[in-house]
This record gives sequence, structure tokens and C-alpha cells, in this order.
Amino acid sequence: MRRGARPVLTLCCCLLAASLRAQTPRPADSLSVPFHPKKSPGTAMLLSALIPGAGQFYNESYWKVPVVLGFGVYFVSSWLDNNRRYADYREKYTASLQQFPNGDPRLLAVREFYKEQRDSFTWYFLILYLLNIADAYVDASLYDFNVGGDLSLRFLPTSTGFGLQLRF
Repeated sequence: MRRGARPVLTLCCCLLAASLRAQTPRPADSLSVPFHPKKSPGTAMLLSALIPGAGQFYNESYWKVPVVLGFGVYFVSSWLDNNRRYADYREKYTASLQQFPNGDPRLLAVREFYKEQRDSFTWYFLILYLLNIADAYVDASLYDFNVGGDLSLRFLPTSTGFGLQLRF
């Protein structure tokens, strides 16, 4: 090792050791007290996954429950209706294969229409289900969030023009 490098290396080690020893624990204050939320996001998600709308009820967002259930009932009933019509036209098309070698193309088109509609409502219900769970999570996470009455943003005239005032 070169002669000039040894004192620099020793100085760096001493400074590092001093900085590590200088860190002492701070006393507990109000900012370091752990926060315990009133609503558990995990519980809200589990409830919404088991019964759609239950997480919203748990989070006391009562107005969202009929919205989730209403869309859910609509999507399920539409899926059942389209599935029934698809099965009817599938049977009619299968019967038309006995009369025509390629079957009735009109029946085939209607059968495919109801199949696509049924599949679309499957996706709609899945999206509603996932949004229901995500909404329950977000609502439980923000349950304790306080939006005070003094939250404002104002444009005020000043002597040099306009100013912006933000209050929390």
C-alpha cells in the first residue's frame, strides 16, 4: 500500500465508526406511535370476495351495496337469458343440419350472437366482482382519512397579480 493511502484509509474508518456510534435512538413521540385503522382492508376484501357488497356494508358505505347487487343481478340474469337462448338456437341449428348439408346460416348467426352476448356478460360480471373487491379495499384503507372543513384552494388577488392559497 502506498504511504499516502494508509492515513486516508484510517481517517475514513474513524469517521465511519464515529458516524455509526453517533446514531442514538430517539424518544417516542406522537408521530412514532403506530396507527391502528378502524377498518381492516383485508377483512373488507374477504367479505366482498365471499358476498359481493358485504365489504361495502362493512365499510359503512351503505349506498354502494344496492349498486353492486343491482349490477350483479342484472349481469347474472342477462347471462342466464343469453345462455338459454344460445342453447335453444344450438338445438335448432343442429336440427337444421338434418335438412341442409351446411345447416341454416341464419340460425348459425343467431346462435353465435347469443353465445357472444353470454360471453360478454361473463366478462362484465368478472369486472364487477374485481371492482367490488378493489373498492372495498380502498374504502377500508381510507376509512380513517379525515377531510376537514378547511380544505380549500383559492386564487387571491395580490399587489403583483394573482396568488394561490392552499389550506389544509
